[in-house]
This record gives sequence, structure tokens and C-alpha cells, in this order.
Amino acid sequence: MEFRQLRYFIEIVKAQNYSNAAKNLFVTQPTLSWNMNKLQEELGAKLIYQVGNKVMPTTAGNILFEKGQKILAELDELTEEIEEDHIYKKKELTIGSNSVISPVYMPLIQQFMSVYPNFSITIEENGSVKTQKKVANEELEIGIVSFPIIEESLEIERNTLHTFKYHAYVLMRDDHPLAGSKSLSIKDLKDERFGSMSKDYVLWHVLKNKARESGFRPDIDFMSNNPETLINHVIQNNLVAIIPIQLKEAFADFNLAWVPLTDKIKPFDIVVVHKKDRPLSPAAALCLEFITNQEIIKE
Repeated sequence: MEFRQLRYFIEIVKAQNYSNAAKNLFVTQPTLSWNMNKLQEELGAKLIYQVGNKVMPTTAGNILFEKGQKILAELDELTEEIEEDHIYKKKELTIGSNSVISPVYMPLIQQFMSVYPNFSITIEENGSVKTQKKVANEELEIGIVSFPIIEESLEIERNTLHTFKYHAYVLMRDDHPLAGSKSLSIKDLKDERFGSMSKDYVLWHVLKNKARESGFRPDIDFMSNNPETLINHVIQNNLVAIIPIQLKEAFADFNLAWVPLTDKIKPFDIVVVHKKDRPLSPAAALCLEFITNQEIIKE
């Protein structure tokens, strides 16, 4: 039995004849007759009978009429509920990320918005650590974060066509005594004052852990969630900082030195995360599917 046939049947019983039912349903009488014959054949019971122009339900038909109305009412309610969350209506979606790593995925996000112009996407900027916690706590559906992943409840998704990652460098003014170094280790920075991203960022934890391994506690003079604020403070106060080299181009006009680290620090993979075993909204699912399966189109 199809829902369409059930609708036809209920309308025939309500109208009490095929002609009026056909007009109400915008179909032909032969269409109704054919569907009613198929329905009765499939159910193995006579559901309606006709005397003159009047159509009436049998006892079996009356059962189907009463229960069928409830079924269709629930179906209509379900359809309406799904349509209210339909992916092609105007949608607002918030993605967790930060100003250090979101530019990596920005080309894909921009492509997504050009394909789906009814979407409005907000990037909520926190460090990777905080973003992971917010996704794990279901405050955000998806986040773009860097390794390591510290929340066990998160599912990790990678773009199937691109590998995204960043490398940590030592940043300082170009007149700093260490600025001419070809490379530096964390141990070489033992006596330096640091500027750092906040505790919400993976790089803060990297600095603390690597310094501990080298036998000292870093003298962190300033912390910020904003890389531009941090870099300005590094310049003004002649500090050093551990910063992704991928930001170098954005600060090309600044008098800075970027020195590679010799410590064994793996490149930080940048991935998309969402909560394990938790269904995504249609909007979040569509966005996740797009940014993990599409190739970046280079102009």
C-alpha cells in the first residue's frame, strides 16, 4: 500500500463519489479506479462499494478510513517538521575555528557559500583546545582544529583531496640577537621572554611541554587569542613566540624574523571534527560533506 493510494481512498470515502474525489485530488477518475482496484487487491479485502453514484466503505474500509486518517496526519506532521529544517532554506551555521587555522579552510568555505548562497556561516574563533571542548559538549556541531585531538568523543574528518597542516616557527624582531640563526631549539630560548597564544591553543601546550623536556619553565610575558595582537606585542617588547609559518605572508610588511625549530615537532594536521555518534543537522552535514570532499578551485 502506498501513501498516495491511502490519500485517494480517504478522499473517495469523504466525497462519497469518484467524480468529486477526482476534482479534489486533481486526478482523473480512471486513475482513482485503477488505484482502488490495486489497493483492494493488495490488501485482499473489499474496501468500498458503490450504489448508483454513491461510494461507501465496507467494515474493512471503515477501519482503513479511521486509522488511515491518523497515519496521514502523522505523516503530514513529520513532513512539515522535516521541511522546517530543510537544508535549502535560509540557514545559519556556526563553525568553530580560529584566526590561525581557519584561513586554511576558507577557500572551501567560500566555495560552499557560492554553491549554497542561502547559507550564512559564522566562524567562532577559539583555540583548537577550546573548540574541541565546545564540539564535545555539543555547543558547536563542527569545528576546524589542529592536532593533537584531546577529546576522545570527537570524530575526525579529513579532506579527501588535500592535506592541511601548519609548521611551528620561532618568531622575533629582525634585530633580535637570535634573528640571524638558521634554526633554533626550544632549549636555545631558555633565557628569552615569550609571547604566546593562550591556553586554548595547541601551541601554548607545545611550548610548555617542550620547555619542560628541556629542563626549564618558559617566561611567558604575554598571551593572546589573536595572532596580530600577539605579533604586535612581540615587536613592541622584543619577545619571541612560537607561531605557524603559514602566517608569514599575512605579516610580510612587519620587520620580523621567522626561524625554524629543530625540535621534533610534527606538522600540526588541520582537520574537521564533530561529536561521535551524534547526528548532524542537515545544514552542518551538508557543509561537512562539502568541505571534506571538494577540491579547492584555484583562480
